[in-house]
Amino acid sequence: MVDWALYLDEAGVTDPHTIPLASGQSPLFALAGVALPLERWRDYDRQYLYLKREFFATEIDRSSKIDAVWEVKGSDLLAPRNAASERNSVFTYKVLDLIKEFQGRVFGVSLLKGAVNPTPKTTIYTKALQILAERYDTFLREAGSTGCMILDSRMAHTRKGTGLDYTVATSYLSFIFGNRDGQLLKRLIEAPLFADSGLTAGLQIADIVAALVYSNAYREKLAPEGADLERGYLDYRHTKRFYRPLRERVFESEQLYAGSKMFGLRTLDHRDGEPSEKELQALANRFKPMAVPRK
Repeated sequence: MVDWALYLDEAGVTDPHTIPLASGQSPLFALAGVALPLERWRDYDRQYLYLKREFFATEIDRSSKIDAVWEVKGSDLLAPRNAASERNSVFTYKVLDLIKEFQGRVFGVSLLKGAVNPTPKTTIYTKALQILAERYDTFLREAGSTGCMILDSRMAHTRKGTGLDYTVATSYLSFIFGNRDGQLLKRLIEAPLFADSGLTAGLQIADIVAALVYSNAYREKLAPEGADLERGYLDYRHTKRFYRPLRERVFESEQLYAGSKMFGLRTLDHRDGEPSEKELQALANRFKPMAVPRK
């Protein structure tokens, strides 16, 4: 029997960006979510549905969807434009309380992207998933349990055998069976499963967790002083209030690995490095104005 499911969703985009940011671009990508006990999936599914009904009944009634399928998007919930929303804030706290009630554990990888030499899009996603698999397996091993991973599908209308879901799954299987480190992850069951978030409350919860992980990394690593107009960075300082209850649910290993604790969250910095003094001097020489010969 599989004991746990790690529900994962993404925040931000893997596409390249410019500085300053153009509309729709993001300097950060996060793949994150929450591990929940499968034997209680009916309970957290219904409790999350009740939360949606309590806080967003008007929006649900106006939509053409049933309440179970209608989604609260973390990107809207925590967007800087909604920083003053008391309803959004209380709902976010309630979701974190729900995760705590079911002994859920948060996992996530945030990647700060480079603008000049961007990491390939598929590499970003597959690398993040490998890191999450290693940490999730550690959690399962210490708990004496087994688990699967369920990801939000982005490829519902693509031809079978194509698309991001297929690429991610095959890369993961290559890691699990063909990589020495991956072969050690014995607590993970099956390849990643992809589902429609509208049909899966666990993925709807993961969407909000991913937005929390994303906004926290954005605030800490990119714009700690608020909006950066020169770079086009947004102001996520309002999300700092959620950091403590989120941090309480992040997986922390009981044992030491290579002399240190292992945590469910990790940040990768792939930003373009600052030029060296030698490179700066070479640029200065290259563009140094040439002397005009006297007539």
